[in-house]
Amino acid sequence: SSQTPLIWRRKLGDGTVVFDNLNFLEKAYRGFHCAAFSLLNRDCIWPVINGSTFYIDDFPSPVPEGDSQFIQSEFGMDIKDFYTHHWWKDVYNLAKKYNIRYTGLVIEDYSGQVSGVFPSNKDITRFQYFGNMLLREGGELGFHGYNHMPLVPENFDYLGMYDSYRQWVSVDAMRDSLNELDRFCRELFPEEEFHVYVPPSNIISEEGRALLAEDFPQIRAIASLYLPDDNDVSYSQDFTVTEDGMVQTRRIISGYVLDEYMRTAAMSELYFHCVNTHFQHPDDTLDTDRGAALGWTELFRRLTDYVEWLHNALPQLRNLTGSELTGAVQRYDKLQIRREEDDNSIHLSLGGFKDEAWFYLRVNDGKPGRMTGGTISQAADGLYLVKATMPEVEIEIIR
Repeated sequence: SSQTPLIWRRKLGDGTVVFDNLNFLEKAYRGFHCAAFSLLNRDCIWPVINGSTFYIDDFPSPVPEGDSQFIQSEFGMDIKDFYTHHWWKDVYNLAKKYNIRYTGLVIEDYSGQVSGVFPSNKDITRFQYFGNMLLREGGELGFHGYNHMPLVPENFDYLGMYDSYRQWVSVDAMRDSLNELDRFCRELFPEEEFHVYVPPSNIISEEGRALLAEDFPQIRAIASLYLPDDNDVSYSQDFTVTEDGMVQTRRIISGYVLDEYMRTAAMSELYFHCVNTHFQHPDDTLDTDRGAALGWTELFRRLTDYVEWLHNALPQLRNLTGSELTGAVQRYDKLQIRREEDDNSIHLSLGGFKDEAWFYLRVNDGKPGRMTGGTISQAADGLYLVKATMPEVEIEIIR
């Protein structure tokens, strides 16, 4: 049987025709359509972010008590010992090998409390152990919540999808819970700054967003979902800065199963925005819906395989913490580009420029030569990663 290419290019008279056979138009495939568009002209250049960030939700947090059938059958130990001796050891060593700097998102307590006085968690030993190890390796910590109740008011409708979740009795109660979380984190990690907020289960209301922006100015970014979930209550984002100054640093893929759809989305975004964002939870290893029955050895093999692929696909991709990605998205969002070109050069004038900007350059006819105002490196056949270090950039094109 014959195989039809997904995208191909043909010269036709004085012009070019590009065939894009991908019939999917949802967000996960935008990078492939971008690739098709970049083949139309002799050259194509577009701004990108250039960043890879790995988040660990619910970490550090209280460790579940008791046993898991999957952990017991594979390792013969309870959940607490597994977290320390296998899960954390493996993801920690993977980060050291590939220079990943995790962003951990703190949960202080797993109570269902949504009103009243929020008691401090006194069992802090494992918070300090895991948190300080993460910080010593160049990672950072952000906020996930006092507990795992999304910041939503009493009239919020979970659409029957989250039976264990409750609504907060008031915005004041939300604020009080976050104030306790802030106090708890500052006491345990006094040298750390907390700039990133991840909504529990990627759910947040407009009231919750407003509370973060108005009362917690140290929170500069909300990191939720890029791809809409199967329900209508998830907070879906793009890489932007909203009117209230909050940076949207959405997460593209998650977990350890990393099926074909997730890998396709990751590849698409690597081309479209030059970005990888991934999040995992320690308790993914306990949940059958998230692959626990495969066993940790297999789940970790899949995560390792993905990280190795990412590293080899684009070695120039920067490993960033959540707040560093926040800064990169701000630079990307504020950039204003004026482009001029002739047969042998591309000139960019960059408004809103601050210290650096990144671009992909596709050259379909020739190759790039000398560059002023920055540096250039090859990312793939005909594709180049450009770093601008000045607001005026000139790239020679050798035909």
